[in-house]
Amino acid sequence: MRHTGPESSSRKLVWVEEHGVAGWGCSECAWVFNLPDQLTGESVDEMKRNFQMQPSEEFASHICARRTRVKGSCG
Repeated sequence: MRHTGPESSSRKLVWVEEHGVAGWGCSECAWVFNLPDQLTGESVDEMKRNFQMQPSEEFASHICARRTRVKGSCG
């Protein structure tokens, strides 16, 4: 079952490996986190914290209805 927005409580941030893509993605649609071109922060520790928070923040704001999962894929 696909859900239509961030209010859905059954979708989860999961590790996906399919169609040549490996990374964090949505359990309910085809959304995947795109690695940033450049890390931001004033220290290595700050860059690491910022990078660790990004997938969760972007996941929380994506809308599943805009990203249809390909039939037969698993997540």
